[in-house]
Amino acid sequence: MRLLNWIISKIKRLLSRRKFIPKRKPIFLSWRIRARADRKFNKRLNIFKQRNKRKPTKNELVRIAINASHTTIRKRGKRAHWQRQKIRKYVLEKRNIVKNFKMK
Repeated sequence: MRLLNWIISKIKRLLSRRKFIPKRKPIFLSWRIRARADRKFNKRLNIFKQRNKRKPTKNELVRIAINASHTTIRKRGKRAHWQRQKIRKYVLEKRNIVKNFKMK
């Protein structure tokens, strides 16, 4: 009887593990970097509106976010790449441009 209970409990554990989906940590950006990224994005957005006399399309908004991330983080290397990705994710999701931005 104990053997049967042990086998059943092992099977339940295995089945429950397959259903478990780990939650992602929220991305960490300091309030200074967030504020700076917002300022750079707004500046680029206003420049675009003045030059083209229209609202940007979704693709153009993504390009503006990319430019803003590059002006926010000017360093080079792997770490700077991931910081820029975090900034892009923050800006695009905050403004509902992209629902769930995947960092690449």
